[in-house]
Amino acid sequence: MAAVLSLVKVTKRYGATPILDGLTFGLQAGEKVGLIGRNGAGKSTLFKLLAGAEAPDEGEVVLASGLRISRLSQEPDFAEGATVRQALEEALSEHRALIARHGEIHEALHHADGTLAKGAVADRLHEELERVEHHLHTMGWDLEPRLKEACTTWGLADLEAPVASLSGGWRKRVALAQAWLRDPDVLVLDEPTNHLDPDQVEKLEAWLQAFEGALLLITHDRHLLDAVVDRMLELEGGRLASFEGGYSDYLLLKADQEFRESRLTEHMQNRLRTELAWLRRGAKARTRKSKLRIQEVLDLKDDVADRTRAEVRERLAFAGGSNRADALLGAEGLRFQYPGGPELLDGLDLVLQRGMRVALLGPNGCGKSTLLKVLLGELEPQSGTVARHPKLASAVISQGRGEMDGAASILDNLADRAAVVSVGGSTVLAHVYLTRFGFPVDQQKRAASTLSGGERNRLLLARTMLHPVDLLVLDEPTNDLDIPTLQNLEEALRDYPGALLLVSHDRFFLDQVATHTLAWNPAGSPRWELYEGPPATVRSLREAREAQTDRPPAPKAAAKPAEPAPAKARKPGLSQKEQRRFAEVEAALASLQARLASLDAVLADPAAFLSAESPGHQALKDREAAQAELEGLELEWLDLEEKRGG
Repeated sequence: MAAVLSLVKVTKRYGATPILDGLTFGLQAGEKVGLIGRNGAGKSTLFKLLAGAEAPDEGEVVLASGLRISRLSQEPDFAEGATVRQALEEALSEHRALIARHGEIHEALHHADGTLAKGAVADRLHEELERVEHHLHTMGWDLEPRLKEACTTWGLADLEAPVASLSGGWRKRVALAQAWLRDPDVLVLDEPTNHLDPDQVEKLEAWLQAFEGALLLITHDRHLLDAVVDRMLELEGGRLASFEGGYSDYLLLKADQEFRESRLTEHMQNRLRTELAWLRRGAKARTRKSKLRIQEVLDLKDDVADRTRAEVRERLAFAGGSNRADALLGAEGLRFQYPGGPELLDGLDLVLQRGMRVALLGPNGCGKSTLLKVLLGELEPQSGTVARHPKLASAVISQGRGEMDGAASILDNLADRAAVVSVGGSTVLAHVYLTRFGFPVDQQKRAASTLSGGERNRLLLARTMLHPVDLLVLDEPTNDLDIPTLQNLEEALRDYPGALLLVSHDRFFLDQVATHTLAWNPAGSPRWELYEGPPATVRSLREAREAQTDRPPAPKAAAKPAEPAPAKARKPGLSQKEQRRFAEVEAALASLQARLASLDAVLADPAAFLSAESPGHQALKDREAAQAELEGLELEWLDLEEKRGG
C-alpha cells in the first residue's frame, strides 16, 4: 500500500542539537496513527514540517499528489476579521473550484461547433473529469445543506459572530468544522481536544472513528488514542519508535520493552563491576589488546551511565496536612447565579471527606469553576451554607494559573528567595529541587511570564508539593502536560491522603484518579449529582438511579403489634445510603450484562472482522471496557451483600 505522507531521513535543528534526527516515517492510506512524546520532544516541529510551515535541514517531506490534506494546529489561524460563516465558506473554496473546473472540462471536451475533443488531450480531460465527479458525488453539488450539517454537528449557531471574539473552545469548534467540510483524504491534527468540553470531544471521537482517510493524531488525550488509532508512534531523542495498536497496547509493549532494557542494563552493570575490578588490580596498557580492553571498559561505563540516567523517573508526591478530621467541608442548599445569567447552583448538598477524590464533570459553562470558588469562599452563594473545618489547609491551582507572579523568576516563584526547601522531612537546595521538574539551573532566573503553559503548570505543581494541605483543588491540571508527567501526576494524586476537587477535560486522567464524580445533569433537580465511582461509571449509575426512582414503591406489609426493642447494638445490615447504593449497583450490573450480551452477538458474527472497518474491532474494545467495569461493580456488590446478610 502506497504512503500518502512520508518523511525521508528528515533532520531539523534549532542550534547545534537536532530536535529531529534522521526520521523516516510513512502514513498509509486509511491508517490511523497516534503520536506522543514529552514536551519539547519535537511533536510541534514535526507538525510544522508536515504543514509546510518550516522546511527540514536534511531529508524531505513527501506528500502524495492529488490528495486533499487538512491540518489543524493547536491554535488555529483564521483570516483577519472573518466571521464564523466566512471561515466555513473558506473551507469550501476548493470544492467550489472543483464545481467550476467541472464546467471548464465539459466546455473543453465539447467544441463550439458541436464536435468532441479527441486524442491524448481528450483522454487526460476524461481522467480528470472522472476524479472531479467522484469528489462531487461524495460532497454533493449543493453546498448549503453540508454547511448546515457542519453547524449542527459542531454546535455553531451564531454564524455572524467574528471568530476573533470567540473563546478558545469555540474557535477550536470552528476549525474542526472547517476540517470536516473539506472532507480530506489525509487529516493531521495537533492537540484537537484542547479547550473542548466532553460532549464535543465525544463528537470528535465519533468523527475520527468513522473517518475513512489517513489520520495522524498528535494528542495527550489517551482515551481518544485508545478509541481511534491502530498504531502508536513515540518521539524521543529525535527518533521515532512504532508500536502496533492503541494507547493501552502501547503501554503493554512499552512495559515489556523497558523490562528487557532493565535486564540488559543490569547485565551491563554486572559486567562493568567485573571489568572495573580488573582495572583496579593494576591493569597496564602495555599491549594493544590491553589498551583496547581498557577503552571498552570506559565506553561501557559511559553506556551504563547513560542508561541509568534514562531509567530514572522522578516521583511526584503531595503531602497531606495535619488535620485528621474525617469531614473537611460541607455544603447545604447552595444556590448561585451571576447577574442576568442562568442559575449555576440550584440547591447543592455536598459533604467532602478526607480520602475523597471528586471529579467535577460537565460541559463548558455549566459552572465547574464557579462551584469551586463558592466552596472555597471566593464567591458568596445567594442562599445555602458552606461549613469548612476551622483548621482546614488548602491549596489551589486555578485554570488561569493566577497564583504565579509573572514578574518574579522561576526560582523566586518556588521559594521566595529561600536557598533551600523542605521535601519529605529533609531539606533540598531549591535550584536542585526545580531540576526534578524539568527546569535546568541556567534557566531558573527567567521571568515566570516567559514560561509556556506546560512549564507554568509544572512550576505550580512543584510549589504546591512543598506545602502539606488537607484539601487540593486542581482546575485543569493536565493542560499542556506531556504523558510521562501525567502518569507521575496520576500516581501522586492516588497516593495523596487528603481530599481532592478536580476539574479536567482529560477523561483518562479522571478515570485513573477519581473515587467520586460530581456530575452535571441538565434534567436533574438539583442538576449537580454525586456518584461513587469515576466518570466512566456515571452513565450506567445514572441510568440505574433513574430506573430505581421510576420503580413503583413496594406494597407495605401488614402492620405487626409493636414489640419493645431490646437494648442492644445497632442491627447489622445496610444503612439507607448503602441500600440505595445496593439498588444502583444491581441495576447497573443488569445493564452491563445486557451490554455484554449484545457485544458478544456482534463478535460471534464471522463478518465482524473481515476488514479494518468491520464492527468487530470496536466491539472488542467496548467489551473489554464493559467487562472491567462489571468486575469492579461485582466486587462492590459482594461487599454490600455480605454486609446485608449480617
